[in-house]
Amino acid sequence: MKQNSFPSLNALRVFEAVARLGSFKAAAVELGVTQSAISRQMTTLEEQLGIRLIQRDNRVHALTPAGDALAPELSRVFRQIERLVKRTMKNGEHARRTLTLGISSELLRWWLGPVLSEFNQLYPHLELHCVQVPEYLSRQNEGALTHELLHGELDALLTFSAPAQKAISNWKLASTNLILVRPESLPEPNAETLHSCKFVAVNTNKDWDRWVREYDTKIPPEQTQLVNNTSMAVELAQFTDRLMLLPDCYQRAAQHSGLVPVPGFDLTGKQGLHLSVRRESQREMAIVALVNWMRHVAEAQKPPSRS
Repeated sequence: MKQNSFPSLNALRVFEAVARLGSFKAAAVELGVTQSAISRQMTTLEEQLGIRLIQRDNRVHALTPAGDALAPELSRVFRQIERLVKRTMKNGEHARRTLTLGISSELLRWWLGPVLSEFNQLYPHLELHCVQVPEYLSRQNEGALTHELLHGELDALLTFSAPAQKAISNWKLASTNLILVRPESLPEPNAETLHSCKFVAVNTNKDWDRWVREYDTKIPPEQTQLVNNTSMAVELAQFTDRLMLLPDCYQRAAQHSGLVPVPGFDLTGKQGLHLSVRRESQREMAIVALVNWMRHVAEAQKPPSRS
């Protein structure tokens, strides 16, 4: 073995522990190895250096002058390495990217939530932090939501309809075909009896008025209750025997609530499901991953076609 070759770092670590703790036994306990392994490493180190570092007389492991000079410097270097490793690990934790997604409770519960574990498995370094926002983008809330996107309070926004601001990029994930649903306990209406039924509608869903015009139902205003979101509409439909229009991406959830489709009254909606991000961040790898995954989810969850 060449004397001038650089010694093993492991052997230097062993010597530092022996010198600091004063015995082979204590060093073996700290490093989780046997005393014989400690002894072999010390012999190897001294052979590599070509000098004695420890006097082994009468079981007293005293440092030689060379060992006494080397030990404190090694302790300083290894403490510095330890601090560097801890700082690197801490920085690695901070490198975990958190994406703040604005999403309604309906879309989270009935559309995105059931597949979130897939996102966590695919992108363990990304954390999706969900913040509740309105389900439908409207003139009343668009300004505030656009502001949150542009100022980094939200990294992405998932809503029906999309902001028109040029500084925001939008992806249409799915069309919103609307289906008329009823509680199972309510008899199925037809074109002649529809006008006598009670309805519940989401007041920010612009397609409700289109549906009324499309089917010329002439429903008296007092027979329609307007609410702010689909969750409330589903509850009222279920418990007060009302009909409602439902985006078909919620169809499976509606079935769990005892709501069934009324055939023949579908409508192609104009308010598609959109994902929106700041244009300046759309090429960031975390955003690209989120957009691609959301598009995959939309494709996988596309409702079956209705005849």
